[in-house]
Amino acid sequence: MVGSGGVLRHAAEAESAEVLTAVLTDHAGGWPLPRSARPVVDVDYVLAAGGLLAGAHPGAAGALLRRHLGTD
Repeated sequence: MVGSGGVLRHAAEAESAEVLTAVLTDHAGGWPLPRSARPVVDVDYVLAAGGLLAGAHPGAAGALLRRHLGTD
């Protein structure tokens, strides 16, 4: 799960992880949660760029997101 936005980007890593972990462990209803999601924060603001590239250049978009979001 990718967290994005200034609050998460500027928070200490432990604090942003705490916020995202709370979301991933909320089983009170709402959206179904993935079984093994790993929280990551988009500190480089590449999520939007990856989305814009995805249609015309899916390989470049995937490489960009994997490199900057640490999912390699």
